[in-house]
Amino acid sequence: MANSDSKTPYSGLLADFEIDGTTLRKYKGNGGDVGIPDSVTRIGDLAFYDCTNLTRVVIPDSVKEISVSAFEYCTNLTSITIGNGVTGIGDYAFAYCTNLTSITIGNGMASISDKAFTGCHSLRQYTGPVMALPKKNLQTVTFTGGMGIGASAFSGYTNLTSIAIGNGVKSIGASAFSGCTNLTSITIGNGVTGIGDYAFSSCSNLTDIVVPDSVTSIGASAFFGCTNLTSITIGNGVMSIGNQTFYNCTGLTIITIPNSVTSIGDRAFYECTGLASITIGSGVTSIGSFAFSGCKSLTSVRVADFAAWCGISFGDHDANPLSCAHKLYLNNEPATALVIPTGVTSIGSFAFYVCTGLTSVTIADSVTSIGDNAFCFCRGLTNITIPDSVSNIDKYAFSGCTNLMSINFKGTRAQWNAIRKGSDWNQNTGDYVVHCTDGDIGKLSA
Repeated sequence: MANSDSKTPYSGLLADFEIDGTTLRKYKGNGGDVGIPDSVTRIGDLAFYDCTNLTRVVIPDSVKEISVSAFEYCTNLTSITIGNGVTGIGDYAFAYCTNLTSITIGNGMASISDKAFTGCHSLRQYTGPVMALPKKNLQTVTFTGGMGIGASAFSGYTNLTSIAIGNGVKSIGASAFSGCTNLTSITIGNGVTGIGDYAFSSCSNLTDIVVPDSVTSIGASAFFGCTNLTSITIGNGVMSIGNQTFYNCTGLTIITIPNSVTSIGDRAFYECTGLASITIGSGVTSIGSFAFSGCKSLTSVRVADFAAWCGISFGDHDANPLSCAHKLYLNNEPATALVIPTGVTSIGSFAFYVCTGLTSVTIADSVTSIGDNAFCFCRGLTNITIPDSVSNIDKYAFSGCTNLMSINFKGTRAQWNAIRKGSDWNQNTGDYVVHCTDGDIGKLSA
């Protein structure tokens, strides 16, 4: 008697199946395309074992379990569709199905044996929950669920070209896709909260990526050596960018750091030789050493808040993108006549290092200290106004300001002389005059 249920079409007769209650014990048909009767809730051990004529299987939602070696050695099986009812797949369930190219697994899956697809080396397309998959020929993967993608889970899958990570996946582990050299496309779902260290490192053909707002951290070296990466969108939930995250991403040209980010790690953009413009959000409080070293194409740094910029702790001069770009923009307008806003109490070390576009600086009365190298090598700077609230000017603060001719100090000569000044704070500057409220002081006396 043929199955009349149109929801699960299959070829053959019910007589082709040995069914014990609701367990399919043995398939006795001739193969081809086979659909499992809806009366079955469990496919038993060895049920289709060595059915070499089987080519395609559709497993209905009624089935809850696929047991040990159920389809092992079905060597001509090319396609499997598993319904939403299946919650578990046993050891070697589809092992050595050597011509299997496509697998689709429904959303009900709770556990899949890591041996379930052993020896399925022809597999090219997979859709379903996160699981261990054969490496050799896998090309496209769509993960619909699973708590996370484990460390090194797909590292070195060199034939993998496309990954779609669904909203059910919560994390991407360390080195999860490292060395996937032919990977060109990644879609990350809104459920992912973290991208691990080296997660996509050396994915040298990856071209663009969008990090969703759900992600709070991007790990160290996550995109290290992604040399063809030209575009990345960093979501508004990201709070930290790790050490060496975009190291040697030579194809990157423009990047925006959202306001949610508070820290950028050491060498984060090291040797991003194609990077031309970067926007730094107002939430950033620290940028690590050598973060922008070697970014030789960088021509502009854009900010929306000078107060926030003055408060950034730079690890060294190469941590500041101005060391390469030399030009700072406030809300897309070039910063030439800089006004440090009221409320700022200190100008941090390297804050305006090599900002050659500056011509004048006016510092608010709230500022008490100017950090080391703060305006070092600002060669276009001709005049600066310093309030009498300043009590400390650190080493090299104005060193290399070769065109500095005028310092307007809002206090007396005695107050100017009382300011603690670090070594070489005015080395290689112009022949400036300090204009105090009670008279002038020449450079040699200042």
